[in-house]
Amino acid sequence: MAKAFVELVLIPSPAMGHVAGMLEFAKLLLHRSEEICITVVIIKLPDYIDSVSGTFVDTVVASTHESRLRFFHMPPINPLPEWSSKTRGHFVYMLLQNQSTHLKEFFHRRLQDAEADSASPKIVGVIVDMLATQLMDVAVDLGIPTYVFFTSSAAFLGLMLHFQILQDEKGQDVTEFANSETELDFPSYANSVPPSVLPKVLVDKDTWQGRFHKFARDYRKAKGIIVNTFPSLESHAITAYNNSGDLPPLHTVGPIVNRARPPPGEQICGRIMKFLNEQPPESVVLVCFGSQGSLPEEQVREIADGIERSGFRFIWSLRRPPLREDENRKAQFPGDYTDYEEILPAGFLGRTAGTGLVAGWVPQLDILSHKAVGGFVSHCGWNSVMESIWCGVPIATWPVHSEQQVNAFQLVRELGIAVEISLDYCERSVRGAGNGMAVTAEQIERGIKRVMEDCGVRKKMAEMKAESRKACEDGSHISTLIARLIT
Repeated sequence: MAKAFVELVLIPSPAMGHVAGMLEFAKLLLHRSEEICITVVIIKLPDYIDSVSGTFVDTVVASTHESRLRFFHMPPINPLPEWSSKTRGHFVYMLLQNQSTHLKEFFHRRLQDAEADSASPKIVGVIVDMLATQLMDVAVDLGIPTYVFFTSSAAFLGLMLHFQILQDEKGQDVTEFANSETELDFPSYANSVPPSVLPKVLVDKDTWQGRFHKFARDYRKAKGIIVNTFPSLESHAITAYNNSGDLPPLHTVGPIVNRARPPPGEQICGRIMKFLNEQPPESVVLVCFGSQGSLPEEQVREIADGIERSGFRFIWSLRRPPLREDENRKAQFPGDYTDYEEILPAGFLGRTAGTGLVAGWVPQLDILSHKAVGGFVSHCGWNSVMESIWCGVPIATWPVHSEQQVNAFQLVRELGIAVEISLDYCERSVRGAGNGMAVTAEQIERGIKRVMEDCGVRKKMAEMKAESRKACEDGSHISTLIARLIT
């Protein structure tokens, strides 16, 4: 580099949505300040766990031509068999934890370079993903200010910290909230919360004690927490956080939307855009459950029936569940079908050939941005929520995993920018192997019709879209954060 900058090091969790969000955040920082350069530490999942994320990262890195944005690829680690025997989250946690030695070596080399060469940028801060805080201590021990990049809502952040304080200071078993017979009150939500929407990551003993309780403790050690949200969207949660006492400063930087395009690329994108260009305005519903979302065969058939019965045009991103023939590879991520006929009801593709399109991965932001799209059946992952708000497309909620159930509750009951297909569907219930219910074709039909026809929800989403644009135009929150990062 011709000029010495101050340097920030960003460490995303290796899942596609987390990498994409962190990269968009990096670009935002670079756009707002010419004083900084950024190194993104890349930790990739093995191909047998998730080949799509690895290919996505390679594509994004190869297409990045910003001189102030660099990438450091951590050396691969040979996973132990027991890492894959539980869940995807457990595998990622162990993978990151076992990179601490390599990360320490990286920082030592960079610090030595800065000391030996005055033109070399000085590392002034480290920003770690909300699911990578087990690597925080490496930077903290070296005296480098460390921040957390929280890719979910401010309300969920508040819920995690509230659960942590209830357990650590009051000795309460927070996992018992799942068995409550009444709705519950928590500071970061304006309305009482049904116990059925409490995320499994907080009320399952293994997941809470093994990872998320530790994450919440780590957040309190950060110099600041950076959240992909904006004040007019989550005013209650942000106020509750700021009134909670001794917590790190909260920095809102949203909405950040993921513009990077992973594979398969131009062929499917061209086919989708051609289809959309031929449809009337606000006539198409997008059905998409995210890069990690997949559903069992019986549920797929209910979706097909519900879509067809609704009578609306559609684009459906249909992913294959992780393969389970090897019991030591439970941590695998979803993939794509080679033949949709094997999973869809007989004749479905033929009957809907003129009004719908089924694909694997789809360019979600491109689709939501198109004038032909009028509704979004979504898993309610926070990145997808931000994209839907940015594009002004109302949501029909169908959570699948992680914190998505309480996100769905927030969108429907707190914000009024979504309609309900389900608030509490979960791919793996804390009450057993499954939650004992499938979402029926009737529920799906009703949800699609409501999201496409409910003028009240559409009006509220249009208002929130305008608020999201104002938040980006303002930019003062980003300037305040940058000043804190580099001083």
